[in-house]
Amino acid sequence: MTQQYDFDVVVIGGGATGGMLALALANQGYRVAMVEQAEGSPAPSNPERVVALSYGSRAYLQSLGVWDALAAHGFGAIRSIEVREPNQHGAMHMAAADQQLDALGYVVELSHLVQVLYQALADKVTVFDGAQVQTWNTNHQAASISIRHDGTQTQLTAALLIAADGTHSQMRRMAKIPCQGWEHNRFALVTSVRCERGHADTAYECFRKSGPLAFLPLSDDRFSIVWALAPQEATRMLQMPKRMFLNRLQRAADEAVLPRSGRILDCNRRVCFPLGLRVAQSYATERMVLIGNAAHTLHPVAGQGLNLGIRDIEVLTTLCSSEAAKQDVGAPMLLKTYAEQRRLDVLAVAGFTESMLSVFGNESGVLRWLRSKALDGLELRSPLHHLLVKHAAGVTQEGSAT
Repeated sequence: MTQQYDFDVVVIGGGATGGMLALALANQGYRVAMVEQAEGSPAPSNPERVVALSYGSRAYLQSLGVWDALAAHGFGAIRSIEVREPNQHGAMHMAAADQQLDALGYVVELSHLVQVLYQALADKVTVFDGAQVQTWNTNHQAASISIRHDGTQTQLTAALLIAADGTHSQMRRMAKIPCQGWEHNRFALVTSVRCERGHADTAYECFRKSGPLAFLPLSDDRFSIVWALAPQEATRMLQMPKRMFLNRLQRAADEAVLPRSGRILDCNRRVCFPLGLRVAQSYATERMVLIGNAAHTLHPVAGQGLNLGIRDIEVLTTLCSSEAAKQDVGAPMLLKTYAEQRRLDVLAVAGFTESMLSVFGNESGVLRWLRSKALDGLELRSPLHHLLVKHAAGVTQEGSAT
């Protein structure tokens, strides 16, 4: 026998973006359900799966009332960022103090973020975890999904469905919304490392021929690293003995990191995942919108993935707070407005990210010289330097903290 439930909004995907949006809409008085394929909140991972939250994203988490609980788990504060190209003179330094901020960003473990979100929405949102979406139907008045949950067939009806189910979004595929983009033919090797002198609250972005190598500060003075590698090289790095890997990593980091941090002493387990660009052709269809990675998945070089998703949430919840939305939260005008407002920001960030990869991936001698001079010029506290600092902190986009 099929069970039936009616809500104002159903969020499909119970990760960080889905959890934040469900909590924000519940706080506005909407009847919200969240459907998640996994059971319960995720356990801490090995290696740590971390995200870099901008200062603006931290401000949004504070507005939701969950930042203090997240901070209690510990975080790495990014108080300065150094952008370098190994074996080149040029470098750029960005500091939170330049904008009178406590930090440009905060590195947190993703499982901790999801955990505190689940705790906050426990009495506010109906959660169907361990559930699988089977069908989707929509009309001018409402949308519905059929899910398999606890061994029974359940139908959920709502004025608005929100696809927050990640890069390989099932809801996006069901709605036949195509994606544009490409694979980078690169894999991100992720692990955490311990160095002689710690990180001094500094993040490093080292641009190499094969791709960028990022060092992000963790709460316990270790770094989380993300190293973009060609497929064959990534395979070798995964398989080689730890000491050999540490030596290769140390040579790759070179003078960009080691003078400050000291030698790399140890690392956690290593994993890889593919890198690419995917942007949905549309962020809205009848009675449904896409947010987060379901709408856009970018290369992690600029650290904008979750921060971009949080800006999706800010725009959508602002629209949902209007009197017109209270009458019909899935009205076509509201959904089209959301899609139009988000497209420019997403395309701008995607363009910036891909341009960085293209410029720093070119080994032309002239371009290498120009990059060195450009980084030196940006270090001279030019207006562009200040703009980049604001961009890194996430305080320039509409709806973010100022």
